[in-house]
Amino acid sequence: MSEESTAQLPALGFAKDLDEEALSALGSFGQFVTLNEGDHLIEEGQSQDCLFLVISGNFHVTTAATGRDVLLGQLKAGNMIGEVNIFDPGQASANVTAHSLSQAWKIDRSSLEKFLENNSEAAARVLVGVSTQLSKRLRKTNEKVAMAREAMIDAF
Repeated sequence: MSEESTAQLPALGFAKDLDEEALSALGSFGQFVTLNEGDHLIEEGQSQDCLFLVISGNFHVTTAATGRDVLLGQLKAGNMIGEVNIFDPGQASANVTAHSLSQAWKIDRSSLEKFLENNSEAAARVLVGVSTQLSKRLRKTNEKVAMAREAMIDAF
C-alpha cells in the first residue's frame, strides 16, 4: 500500500454534492492510498480511525468472526469504508482487501473534525452524504437479515 496526496478528490459518494472549492478543501485534509490486488486496506481486529472513499478498483469486505472467512460485501468507486469507527472509535469489525489495483482516499477522525469545524457549509453536505450511505447500508442489511430469518423459519 502506498500513500500519495497530489490528486484532486473527485465528486463521488459522500463527496458527490460538493463544489470544486469544497472538494479541494476536503481533499487537503486527507490523502490517497494506492493498493495492489490482495493488499489490506483495513484489518479485522486492528485499531481503525479512518474514513475511506473508494476512488477506483474494488474491495472485498470479509470477516472471520465465525472462524472462517465470510464475504460481507463488495465495494466499488463511490462507496465508503470505515464509517463505523470514524463515529464509534474501536477495532475494525472486518477485513477490507483490494481485489484489483485500487485507489482510496482516507481521512482520519481528527482531520475530519478539523475539516468539519472549518467548513460549515461543506460539512453539512459531507455529513448528509455519509448519513445517506449509512442509511442505505442499514436498509440493505435489514433486508438481508429479514430474508435469512424467513429462510430459517421456512426450514422448520
